[in-house]
Amino acid sequence: MTQADPGQIVESVKFLLKSVRQLSDRFRETNTRLERSFEAVEADVADLAGRLERLEADQRALLPDDGSPAAVRATPAPAIGSGGETAVVPALNLSLSQLIDTYISTPMLLESFCRPCALGARTLSGETDQVELELFSQGTTWAVEMLDGPWLLLPRPGSLERRTQVQSLERLFEIDGATALPATLHLHQPATALAVQHGRRWTLQERGRLSVMADPLRRNTAQLLAELEARLARLEGAGIQPG
Repeated sequence: MTQADPGQIVESVKFLLKSVRQLSDRFRETNTRLERSFEAVEADVADLAGRLERLEADQRALLPDDGSPAAVRATPAPAIGSGGETAVVPALNLSLSQLIDTYISTPMLLESFCRPCALGARTLSGETDQVELELFSQGTTWAVEMLDGPWLLLPRPGSLERRTQVQSLERLFEIDGATALPATLHLHQPATALAVQHGRRWTLQERGRLSVMADPLRRNTAQLLAELEARLARLEGAGIQPG
């Protein structure tokens, strides 16, 4: 059996110790990098959590109590009801396209953000060339306060039944299509208005745009009623009283 050379054993041991030291150093470096990576991740998570918490707090501050996605800055409206109560009408935080889409699909969702109004007395009497509107509970126009932007004017949803409705809307909107009644409305662009007295009086800034389409179902009923009234008038004119 050949005896090992002591010098070779020493060199082998030195090599092994050096390798162990290198492995140990690499382990410590790797461990340090991992710790720093985890610390960075924790810092990023904490930052994101803080930002999320702030955003949620801001969102809660902007949302009304009922959690609906739209409104924000509550501004007291004048009393509209017969009992003299004061309603609070919030400003609306929607883009123009979202407003139009909501009006077309489910207009009643907008009702709590709208103030009903109608043409003012000075406009109707010809006392002023400006188109003025005044708060009126039975008005055929909605005035909407936008959080960012001007006041917008929308036709109150529903069919056009009377010529006076069309005449009022023609002051506020360019109307495309035949205005034979009854007809349904389609909103393309709201009109814009300037508040003269907040929540009570406005002046028109720029006309909006609507299109109208004959309502065949309601038209049939209207035509039938008109024919019956004409027949009744002819009978009365002939001196025949209906039994």
